[in-house]
Amino acid sequence: MNKLPLSLLAAATLTFASCNDLKKTDDKNSLSDATQDTAVVARTGNTAADAAANAADAVDSAASKAGSAISNAFDLTKAKLSNVKFPEVNLPGVSVRGNDDYQVYGVDEKVLFDTDKATVKPSAAAALKQITASINQRYAGKDVRILGFADSRGDKSYNRDLSKQRAEAVKNYLITTNKLPADHVSTEAFGEEQPAASNATAAGRQENRRVEIAVKVK
Repeated sequence: MNKLPLSLLAAATLTFASCNDLKKTDDKNSLSDATQDTAVVARTGNTAADAAANAADAVDSAASKAGSAISNAFDLTKAKLSNVKFPEVNLPGVSVRGNDDYQVYGVDEKVLFDTDKATVKPSAAAALKQITASINQRYAGKDVRILGFADSRGDKSYNRDLSKQRAEAVKNYLITTNKLPADHVSTEAFGEEQPAASNATAAGRQENRRVEIAVKVK
């Protein structure tokens, strides 16, 4: 039997060891151990992408909780509001009612929207600017809720959806155009619930199709 020279055996051993090293995966205990050239899965089972996704979820959750906090802070169902006259609010179709807890700026549908539409009309700019200026002057930093209402004609779900879309449209306008702080503004849609007048007449239905901008004074 022929025996391999010792020099060849040594070379083969070195080659085999090198191959094993190529197959060996770096063992990293944390994401901080990773380098640009090393794909690492931490012992937590999370990749870097997982960590980024979890961070984004945490931000979304915090925003949602903030919105819920604003939402839960309002309850106008038992509020008795009296007409208020602010000198800075004097345009037709805009009214103010309030008490020690809330001030509510009301805006007629015809000022804000075309029939069955949820896009704020350009002609509504003056009214919304006036309301925003009043809020900033009197209640800067207070929470604001945009309330959407509809009349009782048509399907209930349609009425609620339309009132929700209109409230959201006014909210977005006040935030993007008039610069109200987004973290202090929420919306609520009532549809045909809580009418301000009788739905039996055209005038009453017109009054019920409205958006109200409520400020929590304290």
